[in-house]
Amino acid sequence: MADILVKYRSFPALEIQLAANAVATGYQLLVAENVNREPPIFRDQCRYTAQYFEQLAIQVRDQLGWQWVNADYNNFETTTLLHKRIEEYIGGPTGYMAAPAEHHELMHEIHYCLHAIQHNSSRGQWLQVEWYNNDGFFLPQDFEFQMELKFGDVKLQNPYVGHCPLLVWEQNDYTNVSQTCKFHDFAKPGINIVIENYQPRRYSDGHPYDQSLYLAWFREHGVDFLAEFGESQLLHYTGWPVVGRVTNLDVLTDVKAAPLLELESVQVV
Repeated sequence: MADILVKYRSFPALEIQLAANAVATGYQLLVAENVNREPPIFRDQCRYTAQYFEQLAIQVRDQLGWQWVNADYNNFETTTLLHKRIEEYIGGPTGYMAAPAEHHELMHEIHYCLHAIQHNSSRGQWLQVEWYNNDGFFLPQDFEFQMELKFGDVKLQNPYVGHCPLLVWEQNDYTNVSQTCKFHDFAKPGINIVIENYQPRRYSDGHPYDQSLYLAWFREHGVDFLAEFGESQLLHYTGWPVVGRVTNLDVLTDVKAAPLLELESVQVV
């Protein structure tokens, strides 16, 4: 029996069955509270192109003074460096509240578009339904993260502006690890549905995850980060917080193949 239904226009609802643990139970209540309060937001990555990013870059130049007008937004190194400015602006404890309210929508749009063009404006690895608030709860220390993701897995939304340790390592993102690397220790109400099988692999050379090499990378590039948190904490938060699965994978296959998607409803059963 489904616990959450996510329906895109022209498709049957995706049926999500949550895990039988305290985190999944708390997450279900959290999603229900948000569904009852306000409509969720879904941004289809296929709408977010390098051409659209050019328009957003002009807006942040004019409104914030950021010199983001660039000749090549399809360059991964360029987009990674641009992300640092977002981390500096809204990556602290107050998140988007650090920016004036009139800049919030622009920040959401350009942040989302930045990641979309890193995936060539395809849907990347997941679909995400979300609410823009600070609702949620901290994960217990005994929660176990998964090293692999399977098509149809439902994982928790990233709660911070920044990346989890595994993604920082995969991207070889050694510029200011202490700023960028964030432990996924908080559950938000967002519904993140995996649409590609995933195993951790370093982007630069295709090297698969190896714990000894992983730790060696952080010892070289994240000295201050490890001094603050330690290697045991790093390893604890290495992986992905999966809380359930889509059970009707045939529908998810059709949804993934759609040219454009429009969210119709979310229902907690």
